[in-house]
Amino acid sequence: GTGLPAASGAQGNAARSRRPFRTDRVARMSAMAEDVETETMEITEEDAAFILGKGGKTKMKIARVSGCQIELLDQELVLEFTGTAKQRSRALKYVKCVVAQRTGAVVLSDKDLSEDCTVLTVPQAAIGFVTGKAGNFLRTLEDEHSTIMCFAQREGTEPLDEESDLMIFGDRVSRRAAQLAVMSVVETKVPGYYTDAWKENGSTFDVESDMVGDWGTSTMELTQEELSYAIGPQGRTRKKLARASMCVLHYVGPIVFMSGSRKMRERAKEYLKWLLEQLDGPIWVDLRGRDDATVLEVPIDCVGYVTGKSRETMSMVEETCHAMMMFMKRQSDDAQTEKLAIFGSLRARRSAELMVMSAVERKNPGHYTSNMTDKKCQTRGFDVDRLGMDPEDMAYALGKEGSTRNKIALASGAVLQFVNTMAFIGGDAKERQRCRDYLGWLLEQKDGKVNVDVSGRTDVTELDLTEDNVGYLLGPDGLPKMREIELECHCFCVMSDGDDGTAQLLICGAEEGSAYSAVGRLKAKKLLTKLVHDQPRGWKGGRNGGGGRQGGWSGGGGGWDNRSRSPRMTRYSSGGGGWQGGSSQGGRGPGASYSSGVKSGGGGGGSWSSGASSQRWQPRESSWGAESRGRPAVPAARSGASNRSPTPPWRKSARPAGGSRW
Repeated sequence: GTGLPAASGAQGNAARSRRPFRTDRVARMSAMAEDVETETMEITEEDAAFILGKGGKTKMKIARVSGCQIELLDQELVLEFTGTAKQRSRALKYVKCVVAQRTGAVVLSDKDLSEDCTVLTVPQAAIGFVTGKAGNFLRTLEDEHSTIMCFAQREGTEPLDEESDLMIFGDRVSRRAAQLAVMSVVETKVPGYYTDAWKENGSTFDVESDMVGDWGTSTMELTQEELSYAIGPQGRTRKKLARASMCVLHYVGPIVFMSGSRKMRERAKEYLKWLLEQLDGPIWVDLRGRDDATVLEVPIDCVGYVTGKSRETMSMVEETCHAMMMFMKRQSDDAQTEKLAIFGSLRARRSAELMVMSAVERKNPGHYTSNMTDKKCQTRGFDVDRLGMDPEDMAYALGKEGSTRNKIALASGAVLQFVNTMAFIGGDAKERQRCRDYLGWLLEQKDGKVNVDVSGRTDVTELDLTEDNVGYLLGPDGLPKMREIELECHCFCVMSDGDDGTAQLLICGAEEGSAYSAVGRLKAKKLLTKLVHDQPRGWKGGRNGGGGRQGGWSGGGGGWDNRSRSPRMTRYSSGGGGWQGGSSQGGRGPGASYSSGVKSGGGGGGSWSSGASSQRWQPRESSWGAESRGRPAVPAARSGASNRSPTPPWRKSARPAGGSRW
């Protein structure tokens, strides 16, 4: 029962032809890589259904694992593969494996078992256990680890009665994670099948071709008590250790297998050691000089709130941020705070730290933010910006249960968290600026329509809409579906007017993707196009009455001024709320203004003020509902650049603030 070394690479046996690039997207790929080409493969109708899978998931999985773009030309029954030679070869091979499973046994040549394959021998008694009912367990492992897996026979060999070979395709990390997951399952069904070999000769079942650089596997043996604690409920503790150390970590019987670079393995060992030491009580770790740890001081009266019942709240933060956290305490400590140690990558640590700060501020307002001011960093790499926000705007940007904040963060690729009335934006320079832009557009559309100049931007895809389309998307039937698409595709949608006065939906996001990728703007465009195309016949929408949430874009009610993210300030009062990062103060009402990035009270019609009287945005007399029929006139704000809505001050460049890590 050892992992077999992989052989050299090869190409699949399919009828192929060269054809010109079919889309602009392919042309852009060609500009980035000279060897990007397109190949085709003819298939049958039965094969097409099997390759697509439910909701196209199988095709997307093959594309994700191979890195190749795959399109199914329905009318021609042709699969089109676009990518580098290696990507196309792998995609064709994976398709061959999937199609072969429909008709019977899969037979692979030595050339098929290239450097992207791990062969794991599985005992016959555990094959049904590994496969699951209708192959569901194997498919679950594929989705979890981004691999293609199938039982197959080597060409020229006879099938064995007692064992079968499981072929695992994918990159090195994904294959190793899936391999150890299967070994763990097999070991529960056939104890000692793999661990006996480890005890006898120290076998770690690594693929020889994967042993490049300092990649390797370290092992530890645990007692039964230690093993139960290290696995955790539903495997959460194991996953936490793996995410924080960025190491592939699995338990095969009582043996811990840790695969990765030397640094990853060393960290995984340390984290596991500290975790097990906590069985005897609180521990103290000297973290000086470490680049994988952050220490946050948490008030004693907030420790229980941060931890939660049975550590549920802290575990949720760890899972969300891919970090590991533990409170450290010396025996002689009697301070008013406890030290919370956070381990993981810089992005993971900052994200977890901000979530904890947000919770503490709701329990103890001003504990961290009382002396903080706005800051915009000038660094290109990862850093954290700060900006003060009006409580009402923050509640709007937070959304129900933090859904809007989460959407903006996913679309921009940045870390976004609200701590009291301060917004923290973490990421590299591009991610931070995208997040600022999206926040600005979100708050501008709260008070009216948005004019966005998308020229030169690479993070916006435009979708032209008719009058009825807009009314449907903003109505009670279309709006929830559009919100679901945004979250699914990691995008943020904002309504804008085109140069000719027509409506456009701007699909914003860092990832372009494709129509069939897991996430991305092009997938969102495809789903939104289908959504408006399939809107109910006879739907009475429009820009006046009957559209929007209660009516049109304005006038008849609803529109952007009455969306599902209406602020509910009572949910964000001091001491309340969950982990959504809401404000702990009440709002000032809609009559406030921002001036030079400093909040000021006031009444009357709100405005974004840049400090210059010539650049003040005021509510326009005309509105989307100004005309009940026909196309609206082009807004006056688009007649000249000087009349455009100015950028809110906090979205502009600011002097870097020093002296504070934040």
